Order: sequence, then structure tokens, then C-alpha cells
Amino acid sequence: MAFKLALKPTYKATVKVSLPNDRDGFDTHSFKAEFKRVDMDQLDDLQKKPQIDAIKEVIVGFSDLIDEDNNQVEFNEDNLEALLKIPQALAAVCEAFWGSIFKAKEKN
Repeated sequence: MAFKLALKPTYKATVKVSLPNDRDGFDTHSFKAEFKRVDMDQLDDLQKKPQIDAIKEVIVGFSDLIDEDNNQVEFNEDNLEALLKIPQALAAVCEAFWGSIFKAKEKN
């Protein structure tokens, strides 16, 4: 596939969050995060910031995220803050963003 120089300003990535369960293990949940594309100058600036601040600058949406009643959670500042207060969720969002920058997708 040819490389396109003109890209959409955002892209989506799957975020996989592993949370401890009561069976001495972990349950993995996933949702989609939408991130802004960044250039090299922006990337250099983001790498100097605390991870939570960097993520707040680049995340512009999410989907497939539900509340306790299985309702879709709307993307807004309050819900983003609530999501990022969960340590495993913050780590997973960081992994999804930085992984989308530095890792090539592996094929089977």
C-alpha cells in the first residue's frame, strides 16, 4: 500500500485494560480511543510531559466505553478525568497512544 502524505487529523486505536478480579487474576476489557495525529515537534514536547498531561492533549474521543448500567459513556472532560483516574486505564491509554506511534502492527 502506498504511503499517503495527507492523513486525517485523528485516528482510532484499541485500548485494552486489564483489571484485577476477585479470582486472583485479571479481566481484560477494551474500548476505542481517538487520538490527534502529532508531528515530530509536538511528539518531542509530549515526551517531556507527565503521561496524564500528554494523553489529555492528544485524546479527542472514545467509544465502546460503558457505565455500570451498560450505557455508552459520552466523551467529555468529566468522563475523561474519571477514566484517567483509574491507574490501569491510564496505563492502557498511554500504551495504546505510544504504541500507535512507535510500534508497527504485527501480522499473523
